[in-house]
Amino acid sequence: MMQKLSTKLQVQLAVPGVEKLKKVTFPNVVDNPAEAEILELGEIMKNLDQEDTLLDGVIITSQSRVTKN
Repeated sequence: MMQKLSTKLQVQLAVPGVEKLKKVTFPNVVDNPAEAEILELGEIMKNLDQEDTLLDGVIITSQSRVTKN
């Protein structure tokens, strides 16, 4: 039996002059979020950061548990 545990999003922002990506994680989001909504969240986070920050991408992680019943 497969049991859905969680879905999380990680927004990755590229800040000029900084080699490492800035990562903002949102745990326990709704299952199967729409691509447009994911990108909209990324754009919001980009706009809340410093002026020249760029959206690098968003990673979706889903966890499920499989048990034998």
